[in-house]
Amino acid sequence: MIDAAERLVAQRGLAALTVQAVQEAAGQRNKSAVQYHFGGRQGLVDALLATRMASASARRTSMLLALGGAPSTRELVEVLVVPLIESVLSRRPSYWARFLIQAIGDPQTGLAALASVDNQALQAAQSRLEAHLVRLPPGVRSLRVRSIFGYACVVLAAYEVGALPADLTDSALVTEIVDACCGLVDAPQLRPPTPPFTPMKDRP
Repeated sequence: MIDAAERLVAQRGLAALTVQAVQEAAGQRNKSAVQYHFGGRQGLVDALLATRMASASARRTSMLLALGGAPSTRELVEVLVVPLIESVLSRRPSYWARFLIQAIGDPQTGLAALASVDNQALQAAQSRLEAHLVRLPPGVRSLRVRSIFGYACVVLAAYEVGALPADLTDSALVTEIVDACCGLVDAPQLRPPTPPFTPMKDRP
């Protein structure tokens, strides 16, 4: 039922995630199965998140422990995004990245998704990368570090639906995502435009 729920959300959005739809997709004839095993729809979502995040959290923890005293930007970025990438590449087909995008963007389910994604290992990795970006103001550091996870999800969602070049190998995909995330966090901070920028819709 966890697999069926993930696939439903990835392909049709969270609105399609009803108890009845999950049971039908899973071939489950017992109409009380979701309630019995998970306590309802939200319990199923929570179980899905916990199941999918477990291996990534363990991998991220081992990568954190392997870091030296002065890790590079790239090493810290890898700790953040490589476990997510591996969790998608390890399953064929995968629906995980698309599920995450749907779940995080949902007003109700998104809170549970963020709580699961924002676990101790991920928080520690984010904190270390933020501390590494000393040349940037604290608010900018936080924004950039949190943005790379979303970027990786979007690229991986494109991978899941076959929207990336067919000759792109898994290894090349990992490298490309890490490269782009490094560029995102290391991009120079430019001064705001002068005079202050006025959106086109607000101009006379």
